[in-house]
Amino acid sequence: MKRLVTFVLAVSSIGLGAQTAASPAASDPLAPVAWMAGGVWHGEVQGPDGKATKIETRVERELNGKALSFSSSFDGVMQYRGFFAYDAEKKSIVFSYPSADGGLANGTVASKDGSLLWDFQMTEANGRVSHFQVHTDQTGSDDYTWALFALKKDAWVKLLEIHYHRTQTYDESNAAFSA
Repeated sequence: MKRLVTFVLAVSSIGLGAQTAASPAASDPLAPVAWMAGGVWHGEVQGPDGKATKIETRVERELNGKALSFSSSFDGVMQYRGFFAYDAEKKSIVFSYPSADGGLANGTVASKDGSLLWDFQMTEANGRVSHFQVHTDQTGSDDYTWALFALKKDAWVKLLEIHYHRTQTYDESNAAFSA
């Protein structure tokens, strides 16, 4: 009987520990995208000419964790810089980023069927607006796939898919490695 009580208390404390550990994440409206923060994400995409473009993306927590900033470089040249934040009125994660060619993207991110669904409008420098979606599937703590779809004649057409892998980077300001 004493062993049974000890076992029940041990199992209960594990369950309570899990609830306690989960409660900060549950109260963090950015939790669905927070796993992307830290380190450097590396990807590569083949262009129509067959030439590979190397992509590096950095995502960091900002403003006491209330936002995530990100920047993406293609072959070492900055292309995008933006942010994720929680919009309490919309009750959703929103993002926005300008591009090096003068475009501006605005959209939302939601969890759907174990993936992240990014739904956004891209306004190009010439004023043309296009509707896109990105499906992001985390395949490990340091890996994910990113697939871009464009809305064409009421159908989503897959344009490309990129596999990203995160590596650690040395943060000189904190004199530490981050992942």
